[in-house]
Amino acid sequence: MRKKIKITVLRTEYDQELAEQYAIPNLGMCPFHHKGQVLCSDGTNPPDGMCGVAWQAIAPMVRQLSLGELVQPSGTWLKDDRVGVFACPDGIRPVIFLLEAE
Repeated sequence: MRKKIKITVLRTEYDQELAEQYAIPNLGMCPFHHKGQVLCSDGTNPPDGMCGVAWQAIAPMVRQLSLGELVQPSGTWLKDDRVGVFACPDGIRPVIFLLEAE
């Protein structure tokens, strides 16, 4: 049986220097996510309101945790094997997510 996965936004960031060099004018912070936001997934489908690009990046780890599998070798990265900390691939305004199996 799949576990539900709680997805919490730990941080949103914005790299002004990279934005000035590469982004369109007035790009701003991520429009989809904000610090403290909580979303839930059934382990297969993206939650309502989840950025599609961010979902593509974290979906494999969401599925693994949902199946009770580890997202990293035990004891090599995180203190708790039931969680994962991952970022979306936006290099100018990344969002850091905490994934927790419930």
